[in-house]
Amino acid sequence: MSLYSLTSSELEAYEKDGFCVVAGLLSVDELEVVYSLLDEAKSLVARGEVSKSWQTDITAWERDSTSDSLIVRKVPAPFDHSERFRSIFSSPVLLDRVEQLIGSEIFLHSSKLIFKPPQIGRRKPLHQDLAYWEDMPARQVTVWCAIDPATPENGCLEVIPGSHKQGLIPHAELEDWQIDEHTLENRPVCIPMNAGDVMFLDVLTIHASLANRSNCGRLAAIVNYYSEPRRPDQRSKYGSEIPLRTCSLLSATTSN
Repeated sequence: MSLYSLTSSELEAYEKDGFCVVAGLLSVDELEVVYSLLDEAKSLVARGEVSKSWQTDITAWERDSTSDSLIVRKVPAPFDHSERFRSIFSSPVLLDRVEQLIGSEIFLHSSKLIFKPPQIGRRKPLHQDLAYWEDMPARQVTVWCAIDPATPENGCLEVIPGSHKQGLIPHAELEDWQIDEHTLENRPVCIPMNAGDVMFLDVLTIHASLANRSNCGRLAAIVNYYSEPRRPDQRSKYGSEIPLRTCSLLSATTSN
């Protein structure tokens, strides 16, 4: 077993509940790397210097209706554009655990930073990640990382434990692309996380994030890993043809 393996209790929680949280997985230095990418994005937006990759993603920033200033809410594809971010999220600390959940062949699916500004950060309604890319059904996992402390006051995740066992539920364009929450029997539970904590989340697990009504911002890094290369006939824009890992380092570690 690798030093970076999920424990038996974490694996059991993932199987039973559709998620598990590993405390303190990211170091203070790694949190600072991620935060520097948000600061860089804010500087670019303030100067009107927006990269081409952002121009295809209208959710990256928006105008504050109260002050007319531009607010960064999403930094798309940091894995593609930052070598420092890539080194963190392709390290054995993450990939060894991802391998336990989706197998030894690992590809990047997608990456982003999500920022909830103080007082105005919106709630993200209940949804399943797979509903955004239904034509990518192979084994995958979402890795949700708290860069700031995530609390019920500033926008932590809410999760319905065990909901991944229901399969994909119809979504509709309501407040957002989401599940009609009135149709759900079970209610979500809040999952507060400290800065540096990492949640491994099944893409069928129903979850949401609360609004930020605090005076503190809430930054999260979200990376999804996939078990197959991108297909030529694929409609979804996500995925990669270049593997992050193609053979099991866990097996090699165990046999030595």
